[in-house]
Amino acid sequence: MTFPDPSMPLLTSVDVVVRDKTGALASGLVPELIERFVDCSARWSVVQAACVGHVHLLARLGARNAPISERQMDWAMRVAADRGDLAVLRWLSAYRPQFKISTSVMDSAAFAGHLQVVQWLHYNRSEGCTAHAMDSAAACGRVDIVRWLHENRSEGCTTAAMDTAAAGGHLKMLQWLDANRKEGCSSVAVDFAILNGHTHIVKWLSEHRCFRESRAIRQESKAKCCSQKKCMDAKHRKQQLVRA
Repeated sequence: MTFPDPSMPLLTSVDVVVRDKTGALASGLVPELIERFVDCSARWSVVQAACVGHVHLLARLGARNAPISERQMDWAMRVAADRGDLAVLRWLSAYRPQFKISTSVMDSAAFAGHLQVVQWLHYNRSEGCTAHAMDSAAACGRVDIVRWLHENRSEGCTTAAMDTAAAGGHLKMLQWLDANRKEGCSSVAVDFAILNGHTHIVKWLSEHRCFRESRAIRQESKAKCCSQKKCMDAKHRKQQLVRA
């Protein structure tokens, strides 16, 4: 039989039972035996405890060196980041510091609007994020998160940032992106704004002409121009030969 880590405090229920007792009941292995009987933490996994945010339960699991895989760690940290639970993130990171997590953790925190979590991950982890972090924060109108990512990270964003900000009717977000980023938006920004009834967004986009053609469209247009130029040159040379 294994007993709880002696460095761990007794469960509150056990502490209440033995608090006013004397003799054998309050000393030795008796409190530990009582705790062993009522402690249900062994039925939990680290992932389960982390996903519901029970730090006190994580501490008990950690004292027993409960197992967790790298994949499970990534999932648990992603859930904690999405919930904005810094306490769980800190605990998990310290529990298995050698494990790597995915960029989805910071992306999730940005999408959920948890700036403090984004900052903590930036300063305490090395995995970083993707352009989806800024794109999704822009979609939610979180100028503070977009500005921080712009100033502190290098992943940047895509045209999806302005497109989804337009879809959400976030004018201040559009104005900030237009003034500080170069990606612009695609033609779907107006489509989204019209579909969602954001007439003020449609007006602003029309006035500022923020549209950016996609790379594929630009390349296709360039290819067509080159092809047309070659045809014109060939036609011109043929006409010169006929005249000669």
